[in-house]
Amino acid sequence: MAARLSRRKIAIFVTDKILASNHQAQQVLRELAAYLVTERRTRELDLIVRDIEAMLAAKGTVIADIASARPLDVAIRAEITAMLAAKSVQLRETIDETLLGGVRIDTPGKRFDGTIRHKLNALRAKQL
Repeated sequence: MAARLSRRKIAIFVTDKILASNHQAQQVLRELAAYLVTERRTRELDLIVRDIEAMLAAKGTVIADIASARPLDVAIRAEITAMLAAKSVQLRETIDETLLGGVRIDTPGKRFDGTIRHKLNALRAKQL
């Protein structure tokens, strides 16, 4: 019986493969999915993806989740990319209609909350 690979080892392997052959990232991810299904480890998918994104960020490729009230224009995307200061930045944008305005940026291990709701809550906390 083969030893079970840790999530960290899987994430290191996938990260190295993605960075070594950027054009074959989809193939690497298909292989990861097949491995997880075969080994009955699909419940760990979210954790493994989080580990992979953290390792990619440590190596200069940041994947940022952006939530905003409306679609971002090119200038805002450029500012966010510059703010993240990485070799490579990939933005995953979502429109969150519950936001009044501003943006929330989530990267591995960090969160920037520039939403109006956050600013109002901070102002309210200062007054108390």
